[in-house]
Amino acid sequence: IWNSVIKTNSLSSRNDFYKCLALMALAQQGKIVDEKLLDNYINRELPIPTLDNLTELEDRLIRVLRSDQGKTTFCFRYGDLCSLDTIQVEVAPDKKVDKEFIEERRRSLKRYLQILCRHPVICETEIIKFFLTFQGTSCGDNMKATFKNSLDEFSCEPPTSSTSIDRIERHEEDSTGIRMFHISETHISFLHQQFSQIRTYLKNINERNFKTADEYWAIEKSLQLISTDPTRVERWATGPNDYWPTIQTGLTELPIEINAVAERINEECKREDEVINDHLDMLIELFQGYKDLCKRFEEALQVEQRAIQKATHQNRRSLTTSDSSTKNDLSSIEKRNNHALKCIQIETQLIYANLEAFVYILSSLGNIQYKVSSDLLDIWKSFSNKTSELGQTYINKTSLQKANAPGIKK
Repeated sequence: IWNSVIKTNSLSSRNDFYKCLALMALAQQGKIVDEKLLDNYINRELPIPTLDNLTELEDRLIRVLRSDQGKTTFCFRYGDLCSLDTIQVEVAPDKKVDKEFIEERRRSLKRYLQILCRHPVICETEIIKFFLTFQGTSCGDNMKATFKNSLDEFSCEPPTSSTSIDRIERHEEDSTGIRMFHISETHISFLHQQFSQIRTYLKNINERNFKTADEYWAIEKSLQLISTDPTRVERWATGPNDYWPTIQTGLTELPIEINAVAERINEECKREDEVINDHLDMLIELFQGYKDLCKRFEEALQVEQRAIQKATHQNRRSLTTSDSSTKNDLSSIEKRNNHALKCIQIETQLIYANLEAFVYILSSLGNIQYKVSSDLLDIWKSFSNKTSELGQTYINKTSLQKANAPGIKK
């Protein structure tokens, strides 16, 4: 019916659509599909096709969606598309900001500000001074409005001189700068490796100390169970030795000391973990960022050197012409190279400026160990005195007290 009436891929008019419906009605009546049969219905209403139950058709009807970008095809049945209207999607719960999240953000901001304030160049910029001295709300919006027209460092640099003498001097300075860069890169890479190993060792020690604290807490629980055990031992088992009831009574004070030991060790681990996360990790992340920066700089340097060679070769070929585009390209490349070398020098200075944090890390770890060791010394002294008193208590007992020792059945 479609091919006989439409003869194309789409309907061109409403009359063609009605012709298709009329031919469908004639086909349902058992007549041959022929457009000439419609001539008998001039000035008459066209036949109307009958439609059965659409349930079966709805189940079989498939809608195909193709994605040319993903090279995928999705097939949906009509019933599946209808069921989408009945799907209820729950409203997403409100985002909860707990104390740990706020504390982590605060510590991250603190580390970021430390990096900026230790930067040899950025620390003196107006935008940093504005941020540190701003009082009020919407600091970001005010900062954006104040400095939106400020130029970056590359745009503020003066144009390079194109004389041959100046180029020779710049070439010597760049060569010296690149040589010093490679020396600094090697040294910082060595520091990065050693500091990473120190962090690994400290984290391993901290993990073992956390386990040690847990084990002391387990010892505390065991001592509590022993000291509160209600079992009355028979004289048959102890014989003339009534030492156990005295020990059991004295053990009630020892779990307090063991708990204090576990608390001090756990406190030490938390403080050391904070020092590692806030300072040593920041320092190592700076090393890693500098390593990535050096890799990009060396790749860009190779590209720029090839571009300089190409521009220089073209400049030699165009000496007899008045075309200045090649000279401008060469000056632009040299300016980018010079600026990139200055940036890498500043970032190298940033690394060495932050090395003072390593002294703070060592000092903090030393102070933590000293404080905790002093506390543990006092705790273990108290523990030792109590255990000594425990044995002395039994020795000082009279024969009658030993015979009437609690916890032993006679």
